[in-house]
Amino acid sequence: MNKQLQQGTSEWLDMRKSYIGASDSPIIMGVAKWKLADGRIKTPYLLWQEKLGLITLDSTSKATEYGKATEPVARSLYEKMTGNLVAPEVIFHKDIPYVMASLDGLSIDGDIAVEIKCASKDDHELAKEGLIPEKYIPQVQQQLMCLGHDQMHYFSYFNGEGVVVTVAKDEAYQEKLLAKLAEFWECVESFSSPPMTQDDYREKDKTWEQIASDLFQMKQVIKNYQLQHDLLEEKLKELSEGESSIAGNFRYAKSIRKGIIDYASIPELANVDLEQYRKTPSYSWRLLQLEKN
Repeated sequence: MNKQLQQGTSEWLDMRKSYIGASDSPIIMGVAKWKLADGRIKTPYLLWQEKLGLITLDSTSKATEYGKATEPVARSLYEKMTGNLVAPEVIFHKDIPYVMASLDGLSIDGDIAVEIKCASKDDHELAKEGLIPEKYIPQVQQQLMCLGHDQMHYFSYFNGEGVVVTVAKDEAYQEKLLAKLAEFWECVESFSSPPMTQDDYREKDKTWEQIASDLFQMKQVIKNYQLQHDLLEEKLKELSEGESSIAGNFRYAKSIRKGIIDYASIPELANVDLEQYRKTPSYSWRLLQLEKN
C-alpha cells in the first residue's frame, strides 16, 4: 500500500500522471478553483490533458511556495501539540489501481495520518470551529479511502498557530467521489476528454490570435490615453475648486447624481429573497496576455 517516494521529486511527479492523486479529487469534484501560474483555473479538462502528457501545467504561486516552505514548521508544531511523530508518505488504494494519496504525515505504525494546510485566515477560522473547507473534503476523504482508516487529522496552520480537526470517513461522500474518479479515469483510458467548464478556454487559430494581439495593443494605447485623461480631469477639478467653471469657449459643469439605494440596510427586506427579482445576467469579456514560457 505504501511506496517510498519523496514528494515533489521528478519521479513523484511522473508517477502522479499514472494515478489520480488526492489533490486531484477537488478539481474532479468541481469544488476547487485553484489557479495555475498563467492565471487559468485548473479544470478537469486541463487535468485530463496533463495526465495524458499532452500539456505541462505550472501550478506554482506565492501560496504554493509558501505552503512548501512552511509545511515542515507546521508539521513540527503538529507533532509538538499531539505527540504524534509523522513523516510524508505516498499510499495507494488497495482495490482501485489508479487511486493514490500523498500524505503530509503518517506515523511509523501507520495508525495516525495528518493532512497539513498552511491556511488562509478564513480557512483557519473554520478549523477553529471544527470544520474543514469544502475544497479539501474530497482530498481528505480520498486519503481516508487509501488508508482504510475511520478517521484522520486535518491540521490548520496560520501565523504560528495550529488547530487539529479530526475528520471521520463519510461513506456516502466516498461513494460519490469514487464514481466521479471512475468517470474521469475512463476519460483518461479512452482518450476522450471530460466535459469542458466555463473556466476552460477553447483553442483557436492564428487568425484569432492576430486579432487578439491587435485588440490587446489597442487596449494598451487606450489605457495610456485614459491615464492621461484622468490626470487632466483631476487637475481641472482641482483648479475649478469644486464649482462649475468657465473660461473662453470652455465650461466645466458640476452635476449631482443620487446615490444608489442600499437594499441590504432596509429592515423590511431582511428576509426577502431578492434573487427572484434579478434581471437576466449580462456577460463581460476580458482580454489577457499569458506569460510566455
